[in-house]
Amino acid sequence: MELDFQAALTTIADGDVFLAKDAASCSTVDVAVMVNNLTGIWTVGFDIAYPASVIRYDSYTLGPLLQKGSPANPPVVFVNQTHSGLQVTMSRLHPDPVVDAVGAEELIRFRFAKVAFGTGIIDFDSSSNSTASETILDDSGNPRPASFGPQHGGLVTVP
Repeated sequence: MELDFQAALTTIADGDVFLAKDAASCSTVDVAVMVNNLTGIWTVGFDIAYPASVIRYDSYTLGPLLQKGSPANPPVVFVNQTHSGLQVTMSRLHPDPVVDAVGAEELIRFRFAKVAFGTGIIDFDSSSNSTASETILDDSGNPRPASFGPQHGGLVTVP
């Protein structure tokens, strides 16, 4: 049986940053970070908590959003494992312009691998234990009206 991810967010609004199932197998599940209808995207930072007793982080793939317009410089991406999950920072570089998410567009995709049977929540971590501030900035460092929660993650099930 395949691993499963059920998104918690049912109604998506402009500026929402949310998790969505991308692909699954009997040993892995891919969860995409999506951005919906947001302009002026340059730098993105967030952290994700996940149930380490059920799944482990395996890898990431940069989505097409920050790669729009054939940038002169590839976007930089830092994904660091912490004691509570993943800390993620990514950015375009000058002279490349900001990008816009038109509809729901994929920012990055994470692959998680099976550790044990069970269920748990994967979500952006905005708790006091958070290691990063969930934010999207334009190329001048100004915050964009992005919403990372609450309940923009979902439930992972490992059969």
